[in-house]
Amino acid sequence: MDVKHIKKLIYSLIFLFIIGIVLFGYSQITTSSSTSNSTKYVNVLIYDGTGTMSSSVSGLENCLDEINNKSSNKKFIYSTAVEINSQTLEGYDVLIVPGGDASEYIQNSKIDNSSIKQFVSGGKGYLGICAGAFAASNYVDGYYSGWGLEPDVTAETVDYEGSLSISTTSFGKHLTNSSAVTIFHENGPALLTNNTEHILSTFADNNTGYEGYADMVGESYGSGRVILSGSHPELEPENQELLQNMLLWLSKNLD
Repeated sequence: MDVKHIKKLIYSLIFLFIIGIVLFGYSQITTSSSTSNSTKYVNVLIYDGTGTMSSSVSGLENCLDEINNKSSNKKFIYSTAVEINSQTLEGYDVLIVPGGDASEYIQNSKIDNSSIKQFVSGGKGYLGICAGAFAASNYVDGYYSGWGLEPDVTAETVDYEGSLSISTTSFGKHLTNSSAVTIFHENGPALLTNNTEHILSTFADNNTGYEGYADMVGESYGSGRVILSGSHPELEPENQELLQNMLLWLSKNLD
């Protein structure tokens, strides 16, 4: 083989080598991009103003931090706010109103319930825990009207503090992955609704005096979704999986 042909062969090999490197680099970028795009990001706003129970707020923050540390494909970006209005809600997927004093929530001029309704009806999510469930119900029996985010739900007052057994329905089981759950309850509501298909869980015993009543209810409000929870998934014995799946369902990342 003469020198001319040898040079051609060397140039061809160098060209093929360069093409191989380029294609390999592209495949790595594509794979990395695909992995990144599979991560579900949910922006969460937690109300932390007048009437909130500090342990409920800190419990939510701790749970979300631990969920983020454990999972590479589910990330919850959260902030807190002492005012809830159209400006503070902008850019978020889910609003959480935690445990506390529901009457304070109802009377608080810094909570604009019309903005909450517009936020949810426009396709976003609302999670009301304990006081947040009282406030968002249609009516708190014997006391006051709520915001009506679940217009078919009446909240009954419960005098009970401690761990509680709840039974999940077929609708609720995909949030808990279990038919029975132990959860903390601190005088949250028992929820009465005629739309039984929206019940996520019920009180499994009569410790509250409301055996068989709904503890958690989830339904649509306009284009958005709402979950009211009488009990606290964020407090000991905390249930991070339940809280995670609640937020994924509310943000429409889980059917």
